[in-house]
Amino acid sequence: MTRRHILPICALLLAAAAAVFAETDTVSLASPDGQLVLRLFIVSPKDSILVRLAYSVTFHGKLLMDTSLLGIAIHDQEVFLGETVGLISAKEESADHYNSLIAQYIQNGSLGRRITIEARAYDDGVAFRYYIPRTSTVEDLQIEEELTDFHFAQDGAAYTSVVSDYQSAKGEYSKTNALGSIPRSSLLALPVLVEQPGVGWVAITQAQLDNYPGMFVFHPEGATMRTTLAPRADNQAMAMHGMTPAETPWRVLMVASEPRKLLDSDIVRNLNPASRIADTSWIKPPKELVAIADVTGLEEQFASLEKKGVAGVKIDLMNRVDQETINLYRRAVETAAAHHLMIEFQNGPSDGVQRTWPNVISREDAAFRRIALQAKP
Repeated sequence: MTRRHILPICALLLAAAAAVFAETDTVSLASPDGQLVLRLFIVSPKDSILVRLAYSVTFHGKLLMDTSLLGIAIHDQEVFLGETVGLISAKEESADHYNSLIAQYIQNGSLGRRITIEARAYDDGVAFRYYIPRTSTVEDLQIEEELTDFHFAQDGAAYTSVVSDYQSAKGEYSKTNALGSIPRSSLLALPVLVEQPGVGWVAITQAQLDNYPGMFVFHPEGATMRTTLAPRADNQAMAMHGMTPAETPWRVLMVASEPRKLLDSDIVRNLNPASRIADTSWIKPPKELVAIADVTGLEEQFASLEKKGVAGVKIDLMNRVDQETINLYRRAVETAAAHHLMIEFQNGPSDGVQRTWPNVISREDAAFRRIALQAKP
């Protein structure tokens, strides 16, 4: 696997994922049924003089995710966003099917750099995302990499789909009896399914992609998985370029007592905003789809197709989830809706966008469904 920054960051943080010292500034969030609990806190990683933002998760009172570090590497800024932080506020709220927490942190000695973690706990999983407010030191936002860890409490069996690079199609899943056996160089597509014996099953995935690249994971060491983002097409050293304020997609941990129950989870869909289409009477499965090969001038193309009575279109995203392609994906969704067109994305992300834009035709992740049905303790 060739990637401009996985190995340097992996080497830099290898020791940081090991034992940690005392926790401070701890805040907790429980699911409505009380069985899932996510904790956010600040720790001092071993062999580091800088404190780090971290989280852990318990399921039925048992540790599921051990201390997992959080952070974002911003171009030309010396410490990661998520290092040397202190909690300044925390607010909890409840909704119909989830509880939420918004925790705000300030980075000491950085002229006021701030980062916010928004977390949600459902009965079928937990999710969180980063929010980066605008400050005098972070206006033009250039993200090199996201440093989100998934540090499992045990070294359990894993079911993964290895891809050769960031534009390769996801294939079938294979089983590895221990996380520690996954080669560090392996790039893994989402979802990744992991067993925690005696506790439950976890699927790592994402939700609500918008102006941000898609996520993959790799195995830096032990029982830890770590995020890595698809690089921009115009600059391989950069993953995301935009302006603050900005937020990342949701990082999702689907959780169940057995793998087949994960297929009943609605967490990815529910993490997306409610429908933006007021009148959905026109939304129905089209008899055929018109393939769009040239994605320039979508407004004109879609307007012309609407006049011709076309009901649906399809676009092949070519297995790309870089920031530019995600922006095309979102633009195409909205433009299609404006012209009463159903739209299908071939080789595109599964992020639950259908809740917000029900004109998107759902495509089942057949490979993940097969492995979830076949996986056994």
